[in-house]
Amino acid sequence: MTPPVSAAYTPPANTSLMPSGQTLVVQPLTDAAKEALATASPAAVYHPSPSGPAGTTAKPPEVFDTWIGRSQSREFPRLVEIASGALSTLKASFKVFESTLAVTAPDLAAKEYGFTVEADGSLKVRDTASQLSRTDTRRLTELLNQSLALKTAAVAYRNAAIDTVDADSVQAGLGFYSLTNENFARTIDLAPLLRQFDPSDLKRIEDRLFITQLSYRGERATAETEDAMYERRAAQRFSVQV
Repeated sequence: MTPPVSAAYTPPANTSLMPSGQTLVVQPLTDAAKEALATASPAAVYHPSPSGPAGTTAKPPEVFDTWIGRSQSREFPRLVEIASGALSTLKASFKVFESTLAVTAPDLAAKEYGFTVEADGSLKVRDTASQLSRTDTRRLTELLNQSLALKTAAVAYRNAAIDTVDADSVQAGLGFYSLTNENFARTIDLAPLLRQFDPSDLKRIEDRLFITQLSYRGERATAETEDAMYERRAAQRFSVQV
């Protein structure tokens, strides 16, 4: 049976090709073609690399160790609530302290001051407005530490604030900073967080929020400070990890 033939028919690959009887004749180059060939430049120039097989040894690749840091802990929302409650308690204690100070030491109550918590849990006066003499600072320090309710509330808030920072993300949260018992006193002034201010008073407005104080006075977290935090947490048998 003869297979059908169509325009789309492709002959088998083993079809023999008959030699052509036409002779190929080499045509000489024209003068224009000779000139073009003589002035042509190469399309690419190859430069052998000195680090190739016949060259010197290639430089070893550089290795970069990038620290990512922890993500936010599941405990973070709960710790934020604890810190908020501790701040409310501290505000109430500070209000009582200032009311008492206005009666017992009106000269000190009339001056602007701040205070914070030292690593050992004692309260330290901050002369934020340069209004305190050495004697004023000594008297005010004694009075602050004699107020057991204020001192206890301040330490509780410091601890809750540190817990919150430790539990937050390094990349997009409070964990960007390292807050510890040792650096809390030089980072956070508690008084501006506790006082009420006239909204139109913009004097040192950046001190009235914990996050803004942390952002311009806080210590940047590093892989080393994070490792130290985990060691401290392990010693305390308390974890804020994810």
